[in-house]
Amino acid sequence: MLGLSAQANVISSAWEAADERTAMPPSAMGSFFAAMGATPRCAVSRRSFHRYYMRSRALLIQGERVYAVYTTDVSRHGVGFLAPRQLLPHERWTLQMFSGAKYEVLIKRCRRQSNQCFACGGRFTPASAPTAPSASLP
Repeated sequence: MLGLSAQANVISSAWEAADERTAMPPSAMGSFFAAMGATPRCAVSRRSFHRYYMRSRALLIQGERVYAVYTTDVSRHGVGFLAPRQLLPHERWTLQMFSGAKYEVLIKRCRRQSNQCFACGGRFTPASAPTAPSASLP
């Protein structure tokens, strides 16, 4: 098993070698990675669970296609990310994080932000949903 730094290097190389990379909008470049913690609450939100900023690079994989994406936020049931191409609702993709964790996501929405930048939202499939670390009993 690779150490965390070696694994990050492998995934970083894969991110650079991806078929397509998301083009971050120039207006977001400076402040994108600065956001941390819970996202601001909205009084009219229809969300079931609150979202938290999760700004990172990741890989989006479907068959032979590999896209380099930026994650934006996460909740108990889903994840938001920026993708280089428009993704269609109900498509299934694998989202690989820099930690090496892989999650199956079902695309729910995708809106164009700029050239090669689409704001997408996906719902974790039940089999791959993240779980809280289990506490070990004495």
